[in-house]
Amino acid sequence: MAEEINVNKISAEVISELAKNTACFVVKKLGKVYKDIVNKEDIDYGTAFEKYLLEAEQHIGMAKTILYGQTPHYLYSFFECMGISNRQHIIDTSNVNNILDIGNKIIITGTGGIGKSMLMKHFFLNTIHATSYIPILVELRGLNEYIPENISIEKYIYNTLGIFGFKLEEEYFRYSLETGCYVILFDGYDEVKNANAQKVTQEIIDFSNKYSENHIILSSRPLDEFVGWSDFKEYSAIALNKEQALSLISKLDYDIEIKNKFYKQLDEELFEKYESFASNPLLLTIMLMTFEERVSIPDSKTDFYEQAFSALFHKHDAMKKGKYKREKLSGLGYEDFKKVFSYFCFRSFFKNQYEFTEKSALENIQKAKEKVYSYGTFRESDYLEDMTKAVCMLVHEGLNYRFSHRSFQEYFAAVYTTQLSDEEQRQFILSWLRAMSGRMTTDFLDILCELQPDRFMKNILYNPLCELYDLYEANGCSEDWFIEYMYSGISVHFSENRGERIYVQINQAYYHTIFVCMLHYLHYEYVDMECDEEYGETISELKEKYGKKVVQIGITFEQLREDALYDKVKRAIKWVTQRMNYVFGELDKIDINTFGKKRKFESMLDEL
Repeated sequence: MAEEINVNKISAEVISELAKNTACFVVKKLGKVYKDIVNKEDIDYGTAFEKYLLEAEQHIGMAKTILYGQTPHYLYSFFECMGISNRQHIIDTSNVNNILDIGNKIIITGTGGIGKSMLMKHFFLNTIHATSYIPILVELRGLNEYIPENISIEKYIYNTLGIFGFKLEEEYFRYSLETGCYVILFDGYDEVKNANAQKVTQEIIDFSNKYSENHIILSSRPLDEFVGWSDFKEYSAIALNKEQALSLISKLDYDIEIKNKFYKQLDEELFEKYESFASNPLLLTIMLMTFEERVSIPDSKTDFYEQAFSALFHKHDAMKKGKYKREKLSGLGYEDFKKVFSYFCFRSFFKNQYEFTEKSALENIQKAKEKVYSYGTFRESDYLEDMTKAVCMLVHEGLNYRFSHRSFQEYFAAVYTTQLSDEEQRQFILSWLRAMSGRMTTDFLDILCELQPDRFMKNILYNPLCELYDLYEANGCSEDWFIEYMYSGISVHFSENRGERIYVQINQAYYHTIFVCMLHYLHYEYVDMECDEEYGETISELKEKYGKKVVQIGITFEQLREDALYDKVKRAIKWVTQRMNYVFGELDKIDINTFGKKRKFESMLDEL
């Protein structure tokens, strides 16, 4: 306890010093710019910063995870820093200064479970201890409660500060933004619902330009649209190496005997054998949680989620000795509980709900109850408590609830989708894809494809791809037609991942998504195109001809034709036609009428 108090004391001293020094910097810099502001010295930035940092560090420094359920743990008792990469360089994230040295506008992308949100929490804490900046962690999913015209990033940041006791008038906060004293961490950009995405994007870009001296770090799953964020440098989160995976397991507060056995096997064989799973912090944690009862490690990611749910349902509340199981308040068994939860995830996923008030959570449970459990009864409040405390699928923080990890929402939304009829799937998913306007990750679709590959091809992919092929054939099987139909033009961007490249601008978002999903279904191996001398010359010619326009806006294919540059650009983006030929070639081999016939005997056996 004495050590813990001492740590808190040091932290308070560090915060006090940071607040005081930053306040002096802000007041001094404002004095040079705003001669007409009266009594600048009376604006108590120091007290405002200190109060905010003390409260925010206590809250952000603790986190609830799927392993610990409702018991928050100090971040560094279970967090392992992953690196970030631009394919040329790996950046150590243990010290946030390494990130700040890259530039003022950074995007960090990563797949589900890689630990992006925990990394952003680490950046917040490390900024306090290692820099002279004031950190602000902004959870972008909160903007889903707004209508687009009411969204203001500047005001939302100010309100975020206010949650943690920042007592300073908004006018003076805006003045401080102009001094560049902040590290602003935008977490979960991909969780912003589609209806608000365009406004949020513009707000962030405008904010970053207006207050360009601040450091901005944004986290998200990978999205095509980041190509257009020309001032931002994009980095990818790197999976854990073996040393990091072992370090993570050693930190976790878990049954010591099970943990030691797992650590030993992870070191000796499991990491090399199942690296794609063991290098992902979420899936590695699930491996530990299911280790005691496992017969073998699953071959698919979806099986991991199923195992984790089963493990949490059956044994999360078991005592270490005696194996006493806490009864579920709802009284539901495993299959019924799973049915209700699957619909809860399905409904909330397609309503873009990642965080819930108690009222909205209960409403979704009520809908699920009506839909899949009409033959029995339970109290919605009991089921909510079971989801939160007994099965740990939801985390309760403050007044709101959120999924312990968003991947579970996507997985169980897909599980419920598999229960729809072929016609229901076809109509619903394709209508959803048409409405999404292209701003989406394909994680849910990839999971659905893995759960039911033949039905996915038959219900989701086949008809749209045939429609696209018919259009292609009606236009003389012209590669040029395909390129100009699917894409509106090109732009040139420099990314930390790939260097300077020519990107296509998506025109037909619906068909583009279907096309990407087909490549996933076919297990297409993406190979980064080698840039030859002509490729570099084409980029130089585009930049010389169009200047900043080719970077900031893009150039249409029509314009490229007028300027006699179309053929050069077509050769530079030859990967488009290569993928087109591959997909259409494989489509021609598929006979959806044969799907399921090879499993006819097995299906009959199941029915009997």
